[in-house]
Amino acid sequence: MPSETLTSLAMLKVNIDRGGDYLDYLVPFVLQTLVDHRPDPVTAPIVSGHVRNDFGLEIPDRAVQLVIQRISRKYPNALKRDNHVYQIQGELPNPSIASKKADADRHIHAVVNGLIEFSKSTAKPLSTDDEAVEAICRFLAEFNIPYLRAYLRGSAIPDIPTKRGTDIALVSQYVVHLQQTNPERFDSFLIMLQGHMLANALLCPDLDQAPKSYKNVTFYFDTPLLLNVLGVQGAARKEATDTLIRLLSHLGAKVAAFSHTRDELSQVLRGAAEHINSPNGRGLIITEARQSEITKSDLILLAASTDEKLASAHIDIIETPEYLHDLQIDQKSFEAILDSNLKYSNPHAKDHDVNSVRSIYVLRGHRSPSSIERARATLATSNTAFARAAYEYDQNCEPNSNLSSVITDFSLANMAWLKAPMGSPSLPKLEVLSFSYAALKPSNEFLEKFLAEVDKLEKQGKISTRDHQLLRSSVHAQEEVMKLTLGDDAALTGETILQTLERVSAEVKHDEAQRTKAAVEAQLRTRKELENETSKTARLRERIYWKCDRQAKQIAWSITAFVVLVLVIGLFAGLGIRTTNKMGGWLLTLGSGFSLLYGFVRSIWGVPVMNIQGKIYKYAIKGLLLRESRAIGLNVEESVED
Repeated sequence: MPSETLTSLAMLKVNIDRGGDYLDYLVPFVLQTLVDHRPDPVTAPIVSGHVRNDFGLEIPDRAVQLVIQRISRKYPNALKRDNHVYQIQGELPNPSIASKKADADRHIHAVVNGLIEFSKSTAKPLSTDDEAVEAICRFLAEFNIPYLRAYLRGSAIPDIPTKRGTDIALVSQYVVHLQQTNPERFDSFLIMLQGHMLANALLCPDLDQAPKSYKNVTFYFDTPLLLNVLGVQGAARKEATDTLIRLLSHLGAKVAAFSHTRDELSQVLRGAAEHINSPNGRGLIITEARQSEITKSDLILLAASTDEKLASAHIDIIETPEYLHDLQIDQKSFEAILDSNLKYSNPHAKDHDVNSVRSIYVLRGHRSPSSIERARATLATSNTAFARAAYEYDQNCEPNSNLSSVITDFSLANMAWLKAPMGSPSLPKLEVLSFSYAALKPSNEFLEKFLAEVDKLEKQGKISTRDHQLLRSSVHAQEEVMKLTLGDDAALTGETILQTLERVSAEVKHDEAQRTKAAVEAQLRTRKELENETSKTARLRERIYWKCDRQAKQIAWSITAFVVLVLVIGLFAGLGIRTTNKMGGWLLTLGSGFSLLYGFVRSIWGVPVMNIQGKIYKYAIKGLLLRESRAIGLNVEESVED
């Protein structure tokens, strides 16, 4: 089953840049199911089961039902509805997706075989294709859209019964390895991720009706996301967050932070500065600072200039709303839910989270938005447990609420990207790298156990004082122990630590000799140049898309306005209005004829005036994208042609 899932995700990616409507991506799968199985009657549960068995995609019945209706309208003589029941009464066209499947299989096999080979050098080698496929599926399932009522499932990937916590770390290592050494296979992996992000749209059938922008919506970033913006939690996280902000801006949204979040941001930076030189210093900021040679004074200066740094990133600081009695949440209930979902080492952090959530409720007022696009204010976080707690509170304690106050940053990135995939082509790559690098960082609990084992080895006389200091202070030691154990506590033994010491010591000697320094620097320069070129291409695609988007909207508005004007003139003619003016008479005749033509077109295709603008926009942007891509020699013709 998982193998079919990966193949289907890769097939979904085929139409990723075509625009149009999300349910179109599912039509070939449902149509192939109807042709192959000819169910009688045709019901959503039956078809969903076939899609799950044949293609490995877990699509909600509601989404499948909409696709069945769409196919019935397109082929009314083959799929008919009688007494609310669909039946196949003719020959449906065979989409023949076998050729697309073969191309998708090529990408899948390359990635799967590469993972098996890569795993042989890790603590958890994979022996079969099925194990590798399941590991990849578990990894992709992390890129879901959780805790939103509009989404009928969190992921289109079927549940995998067996759990292996090390799979996420293994695939994360593999992704980073591919990005650094095998760009072609890395692109094959991205095809699956992009397909999964598209599949997320199929989990929310109402998404097709949602506005195409986030106009009048403000997304308030919490402290971890602001730390990403400042770049103190790693370059990968910063680039992904910066790209998300840029996409949200293109879609009309505003990005902001509450004043109390800004204060917490400064406190976190000062706290990290105080412990950066301490052997007991912990946390991602300190780890990244040591790796990047950021000093205590650098962090102190950064803490003092957060307003300016955030402003330059186009993030506004908004004063935290005052407490309004009739708009307040049940704070004690929410704190209890937070305690059951998160472990706060700093009690002030929980206070800030509560303040952020109750502020969103104040800003929304008594409104109960049904979608993010109509929410006015939403809190974005990288903490999935925090988002889960806010959703749980919303479900249990706010019965009139239709939308949680908190959304994960990936959920936001995925939904924003679905509105304009070509408007931010690099976002999936940046998201998967950000996640992978984060997954390879040891948790505080894992790090504490590692350091305790190091102390034990020194007391037993198995390592020297110098070795002890090296293991405790070296960032490279943490990276090596994660490679050896894949984050599994059970694999963290004295023997593993001795292996880590051996690797780190060898690396130190290697660095001291500097025998390959020139080659490494040249490789880094080459990779940087390649990344710069890739980034330039991605930005060029962005500019082309938004330029064509503006032009297509202008064309759609102009033609729609003309059509409406002519129809109004035709209405006057139909009311019997006459004029002796030659030009006026000609306009009345034209309007009358156009009204008759429109009535005939609508009787056949059912295209109301209100939908003309959307259809014109759809065809206009396809044509404009094709023209622009040909003009500059950018190879996107295959993705925009019908």
